[in-house]
Amino acid sequence: MEKELAEYLRIVTQASYSQVESRLNKYGLVKGQAHLLVVIKDNDGCTQKDLSEILNIKYSSMSERLNKLEEIGYIERTTDQNNMKFKRIFITTAGKTAATQCRRIQNEFNQNLFKGFTKKDIKQFESYLDKIIQNVK
Repeated sequence: MEKELAEYLRIVTQASYSQVESRLNKYGLVKGQAHLLVVIKDNDGCTQKDLSEILNIKYSSMSERLNKLEEIGYIERTTDQNNMKFKRIFITTAGKTAATQCRRIQNEFNQNLFKGFTKKDIKQFESYLDKIIQNVK
């Protein structure tokens, strides 16, 4: 019996998470946290609201993720000097190291994932995925 396309997507997603997360475990992170850490590194000093908007994640869910990153020493939150209601999020030295490794792991994974594909193949595949994304929205 032939697999349905959705089953192929599930298999690829599951395998990719498994491979990437096994590498991230040594930094005490899972995939979503690693991506968040990289975004914080690229937007050092941003607020939780900024991150929620950048990543399109609920504010409350963002709070849980930030708590974990702070707990393991990858970020620090400080009160904004100009507006005491806001906390600014800064990456620590350990966080910068971990974020750099997370980016390296993701880049290596992507290179392996698309090995044997031409740039044209990848562009075409991206257009198909864009259509799928629009369909599920």
